[in-house]
Amino acid sequence: MFWWNWGSGWGPGIAGGIFWLVIVIGAVILLRREVGHAGHGGRTSPALRLLEERYARGEIGRDEFLERRAVLRQGPSGEPRRPDA
Repeated sequence: MFWWNWGSGWGPGIAGGIFWLVIVIGAVILLRREVGHAGHGGRTSPALRLLEERYARGEIGRDEFLERRAVLRQGPSGEPRRPDA
């Protein structure tokens, strides 16, 4: 007679816990994805971003863009820096 009562036993507690676990994991994945996109833009230097914007607007040509980008990517000692540095 009590087979319809979902309020007792372990089943509803486990199902509810799994539900909230899935919600939390989904929220963490979405936040990491958004923070990753926001953080990606901060990796490039402001000068390099400005150069890319000028190239995109057509203010400078391809050769000039490549030359200036190579200069900006060099470190103070004249050696090429890592792209993520």
